[in-house]
Amino acid sequence: MPSPSVFIIILNWNRPNDTISTLKYLSGLKPGDFDLNVVVVDNGSTDDSLRIFNNLKFKILNFKLIENKTNLGFAGGNNVGIQFALEKGANYIMVLNN
Repeated sequence: MPSPSVFIIILNWNRPNDTISTLKYLSGLKPGDFDLNVVVVDNGSTDDSLRIFNNLKFKILNFKLIENKTNLGFAGGNNVGIQFALEKGANYIMVLNN
């Protein structure tokens, strides 16, 4: 039987340092009997968030970055990440505030 797929969705809006701190924390998790997937949804940031995420030179954690062209609000931004996770076959989804 395959391991359950767990997706953690992190919404970012103009707070790359908080999001990176959250990613660093998550990198310390030791998933045993589940497959951990982290998704960062940038919600139309107007600062350097996307550049910072795309240029991370150190391996904090393998994560998928999704870019919303505009700010969809808290629920709308998280829904983008949730929809992605469902399309990828998530068994469990957790929304984590950075």
